[in-house]
Amino acid sequence: MENLWARVENFRNLGDTVAQSVPRRALGRPVRRRTRELLYAASPRDVLILGYLLNSVAEPADVPPMRSHARRSSVVAVLFIAVLVTAGGLTAGPRGSGFGFGARPAGAASAPPTDSTDPATADAYRALAIQVSRNNAMLTQLSTQLDATTQRLAELAAAIVDTQQKLDTARAESARLVQVVRDRAAYIYRNAHQPQIAVGDIANIEDVASGQTYAEVATRTDAGRITELNRQADALDAKRKDLESQRAQQQSEHDRLDNAKIALTALTTRQQKVLDEAGAIPVMGDAELTADEVNDWFTARGAKYRLSGNTSMKDLVTMYFEEGAAEHVRPELAFAQSIIETGSFGHALDNNYGGIGACDSCDGEIVFPTPRDGVRGQIQLLKTFADPSSRAAALTNPPSPQIFGQDPGAAAASFDNYVLKGRIPTWNLMGNGNWATDPTYASKVLVIYFDMITFAAKRS
Repeated sequence: MENLWARVENFRNLGDTVAQSVPRRALGRPVRRRTRELLYAASPRDVLILGYLLNSVAEPADVPPMRSHARRSSVVAVLFIAVLVTAGGLTAGPRGSGFGFGARPAGAASAPPTDSTDPATADAYRALAIQVSRNNAMLTQLSTQLDATTQRLAELAAAIVDTQQKLDTARAESARLVQVVRDRAAYIYRNAHQPQIAVGDIANIEDVASGQTYAEVATRTDAGRITELNRQADALDAKRKDLESQRAQQQSEHDRLDNAKIALTALTTRQQKVLDEAGAIPVMGDAELTADEVNDWFTARGAKYRLSGNTSMKDLVTMYFEEGAAEHVRPELAFAQSIIETGSFGHALDNNYGGIGACDSCDGEIVFPTPRDGVRGQIQLLKTFADPSSRAAALTNPPSPQIFGQDPGAAAASFDNYVLKGRIPTWNLMGNGNWATDPTYASKVLVIYFDMITFAAKRS
């Protein structure tokens, strides 16, 4: 287990960056908003054992295209990982059992979601989510480079065709003039005693004293043209060969990039599947952490927050735990969601901690009168998302008027007949147009949640 901690420790600082860089207000009923993508790619085994390989060759998405030797390193690393992943996969056992190195037996079912998450498993999945993000950034870069090489290949192909056409024209004209010279020589030979010969190719007719003189001048003129055409043809032929060499190199580069993208995409798919299994954590349930543990975790991160009404972070965390307990919604996960939605509460003066009501076509979002109203509304909305049997009459507090309507009767009906009632019981289902449009939304929330667990475990 010490090795596991050592392997994932390098990812921790990146995790803090992820938590604070994601966009706020990714939620709604259901939300249709644009979000900045976090990108993903392999399986826990790939991250814990081989993740450093991709980290060593991956470059930030905003840097210039990778140099050829860097791309070759990327391809080698990706293909190496792909072979190992194919040779032996990692399966996730029941929560608390850690990882099993070896393929899951055929037909074996995934473990059902539970309310218990082992700290080591949480830390490994957190590292996996971060690694997936880095790999997806690399996939975006590979796609950009592939587009560039595809365009360059098209340009080279067009240039080769144009050069070949010019080369054919020059060679054809040279061959025609050679034949003209030969025909003229034969004509002169046959008509050597004639007083005059046609002189259409000679610019200054008065300079031609005889047919012999004309033949010599014409031949010299054509010979000069033939020499120049041959020179042009040689230059064009050299240019064509150079272009074909460039095209071969560009095609090789394109193939390397394409193979790297294919391999990395395959790893991404496998990693995302493992993350989805990890994310099958119920929305409903009792808290696994205490309010003090969550507050200490937030304090340790040193994030600057802005809450209305002189509310302290400890007060806000306490509200989450009180409102979560009232509706049997797991408060630490709701709090983790709010970290993503508000940029660690750096933009939370409207008391809307869940991005509720934010959408692509909306001018703003819901404003709650107090911090508790914002927390309560978020908790109630999570409950109606997750619990198909939830009814307004059974809520500890009346449905949030800001979300469900000012009229009590209409608000109760809205809560009871919510369009996504009970359809999102676990956190891995929150993205893709449910709570948020971002397909990686759930993973972002779970990275925060897993970090809370590992923080608490190391302090206990």
